[in-house]
Amino acid sequence: MIPLDCVVSGCIGFRPTGSRRFVRKLCRAPGLAVSVLVVVSAVSFGCGGAERDQTASLESLDLLPVELPNVSGMHSSVQEQLRSAYRSLEALESDRETALSVRSEAFGRLGMLLLAGDYLDAAEPSLRNASLLAPDQFRWMYYLGYLAQQQGDLARAARYFEQAHRVQPNDFPVLIRLITAYLDLGQPEAAEPFLDRVRVLGPDRQVVRYQQGRAAASKQDYTSAVEHFEAALRLDPKATIIHYPLAMAYRGLGDLEQASQHLNRSGGTTDGGFTGGVMMDLADPLLAELVTVLRSPAVYRQLALEADANGDWLGAARQFEMAVEMEPEDTDLRVSLAMAYERAGQAVAALSELEVAVELDPQLAQAHYLMGTLYERAGRDQEALDRYRAAITYDPSSPEAQLLFANTLRRLGFVEASLAPYRQVLELDADTDEAQFGEALALVWLGRHREARARLEEATSRQPGHPAFATALARLLAASPDAQVRNGRRAFELIEVVVENYKTTAVAETMAMALAELGEFRGAAEWQQLAMDVARDAGQSALAQEMSANLGLYQRGEPCRTPWRDDEPEHRPGLGAEPGLLDVWPPL
Repeated sequence: MIPLDCVVSGCIGFRPTGSRRFVRKLCRAPGLAVSVLVVVSAVSFGCGGAERDQTASLESLDLLPVELPNVSGMHSSVQEQLRSAYRSLEALESDRETALSVRSEAFGRLGMLLLAGDYLDAAEPSLRNASLLAPDQFRWMYYLGYLAQQQGDLARAARYFEQAHRVQPNDFPVLIRLITAYLDLGQPEAAEPFLDRVRVLGPDRQVVRYQQGRAAASKQDYTSAVEHFEAALRLDPKATIIHYPLAMAYRGLGDLEQASQHLNRSGGTTDGGFTGGVMMDLADPLLAELVTVLRSPAVYRQLALEADANGDWLGAARQFEMAVEMEPEDTDLRVSLAMAYERAGQAVAALSELEVAVELDPQLAQAHYLMGTLYERAGRDQEALDRYRAAITYDPSSPEAQLLFANTLRRLGFVEASLAPYRQVLELDADTDEAQFGEALALVWLGRHREARARLEEATSRQPGHPAFATALARLLAASPDAQVRNGRRAFELIEVVVENYKTTAVAETMAMALAELGEFRGAAEWQQLAMDVARDAGQSALAQEMSANLGLYQRGEPCRTPWRDDEPEHRPGLGAEPGLLDVWPPL
């Protein structure tokens, strides 16, 4: 038997709210003393006295008042869950033979729902009743500790967690929460025995090293603190909350340079302690159950996002499906479900959800955009073009939609028309590489080589090490039919740098063009032959055959005057076709 809560309000500051007291009404029911007992233990929370066995009968026990708060602002499904749980408690008054464990579960269920819904004051009496009815049930003490933690009452939280710890001494999450509470209270000595225990249970777990670091720092043992925090970071570098206390530890050692580096990496956000979800290596089943106990679109959406972050796209889709089932007209949820389907490889299902979304909101630009990407990947460019056009009509500020619209126009041969959306992308984001490249290649196709050169020179000056820009500019300088554009020496200087790190067909062919423009036809032929060999080795015999035309030019002592052949991939930008992606769309 563990010490139970003292229910004297002065001991814990319990303040029931509101006017409805259904438990008090139960007290007045004829022939029924109470529907739930409250055992007063003078040991708990410093109220004095000795622990006693829970032998009192139902008739001899008092009650804590329980009420349902105003839940009208919650989703309808949440309202129904809360009201149903409350009705279940009310129903207990008609059956005085109900087992105490059943009554405990009823109170605990309502308390969990209220706690999950952030009705902290209303949740507390329900959870306390549940714990008093079943003092050997670890979960109710744990939830009471978590509730007190959420209310900022760390001393009370620690007392609840200690009681939970007595029931399950090896429960890792409750040990971590105890350590956290005591360290946050500035009581490292109180945390020490629990630190000893978690060092045995999980010596190599990130959260253990993190808490060891906090304990050392609280004792101003900054050398040990740095050692523990650094070890924690090595276990999971993504846990950026560690950077802030690590920075403070380095500051304590006088290493201001390291302190500044870690402070910058902390993101400036920390609460100095562990909170659920921050330290990623702490699995907390009871907290996970609490998070999922309420059935609402917001809960399912959060669970879906967590599944997505873990790469579980089918799991994310299932959560979004439940959210959409509850809110079928929520277009944002439908778009999110479509994206989860797409990531899970279910393109047809994704397109179906997007179709419904645009039926609900014809001006939903994101849905049109995503439909365009699916059509483009399926090789259905005209349908993709229509969707991209709708997307930029309803949201002209989307550089992604503008870019794919421009690329699709080029693929379909509407090259002149592609210039405007490319320019729009660059006005929205001047550093968009693909738009800069696309605009330049569109100008090349249109024979406007001087403008194309100006665009590529500008891009290369901004990013001198960018191989695509350097290669494209070198090609234009080496092989443009416009003599005022060509500059063989500059072309060679550009491609000479690129070829040191990139041995591709395009780079080798560009080197051949530059050498030919300089009159070094033997070297040009060798590089062109090398480019052809690379293409053949890659299984592109047809491409190698097309490249043989330039080889013939160089062997005859003639330069190239065609920077890009009309069928080269640079003139057909896009996401890449995936044959069969939408073969069963629209559905029969």
